[in-house]
Amino acid sequence: MAAFLVASGAALTAMAFRFTSGEKFAAVEAEMAARVERLEKLRRRALDLVDRDSSAYDAVTAAYKLPKTTTNAEKSARAEAVQKALRGALEAPLETMRAAREALESAAAGAAEINPNLASDCATGSWCLWSGAEAAALNVRINAGSIRDESFSRERLAECERILRECQGLAESVRSAAGRLLA
Repeated sequence: MAAFLVASGAALTAMAFRFTSGEKFAAVEAEMAARVERLEKLRRRALDLVDRDSSAYDAVTAAYKLPKTTTNAEKSARAEAVQKALRGALEAPLETMRAAREALESAAAGAAEINPNLASDCATGSWCLWSGAEAAALNVRINAGSIRDESFSRERLAECERILRECQGLAESVRSAAGRLLA
């Protein structure tokens, strides 16, 4: 669901930038068009991440269904499969967070110059992007807690928390810029 929120936020923000065009916005139209292109790429990437996250969850479920009560070799193979699947299940939401941050960077870069009639859409898009980042962070955290490789988990959790702080600041910047246009 996190990646779907990111895709929705990127799409909504791109729409707002797309309509920041014409004679009145000639000075920023090319920059807005470039942002739209970037946001559309991120939207497609986020939709791919919806599928990747689902597949990662399926892999975790399948790994947990492997036999665990027979030979030591089966127990070991199951444990290894579970750990591999959990790493995959952590990487998909972390990649979703990266996409959310990139989309929020584009949103923040253009929010102050947006067509005022679309400021609320831009702000709402940033809320979707922020919500996607937060939801993905929850998934990173829950999967990290089950991974035995503490170094791997610690590195990913540190990145997760850093991206989340960056996303929060960017989202607040977008909402502040949009708020000034709405006043």
